[in-house]
Amino acid sequence: MTEIVELDQKDKQILTILQSNAKASLRDIESVTDLSTTSIRMRINRLKEKKIIKQYLTLIDCRYLGYREMVMASLRVNSSYPMEDVKRKIEDMDKIKYAYVITGEYPLFIMAKCLNHQDSMSLIENLRNLPGIKEVKTQIVLDRIKEDPTIIIP
Repeated sequence: MTEIVELDQKDKQILTILQSNAKASLRDIESVTDLSTTSIRMRINRLKEKKIIKQYLTLIDCRYLGYREMVMASLRVNSSYPMEDVKRKIEDMDKIKYAYVITGEYPLFIMAKCLNHQDSMSLIENLRNLPGIKEVKTQIVLDRIKEDPTIIIP
């Protein structure tokens, strides 16, 4: 179980700023939080140590790079095969960007962005051939309504 970390208002402000702009300077953050740059740096380092800040990313709109399909798949696992082994194999697949253990008949759910239909079919075939996978139920995204990787800081 993940331990919940209590954050004060200043930590929340820092996270909100960094979440919307990971390149925000300490001076930018200082102007909003009224903290010194030294204090901000210490707080950011503490947030990193506690694994609240995992990494800094650049969000890329993959459509401009030629990605035309997004595959979502629910996977049914053979009950005689160790789930941990299946999870490791999925984690090692570079094309899969999101993978979750969920409730129901299909305990694994994955999402991947693919260049084209052939790329999608190749991924689906690879999933079907994974040891321990009993069945793959797929869906192809037709239109993106909203993609937002941010969270609301409570």
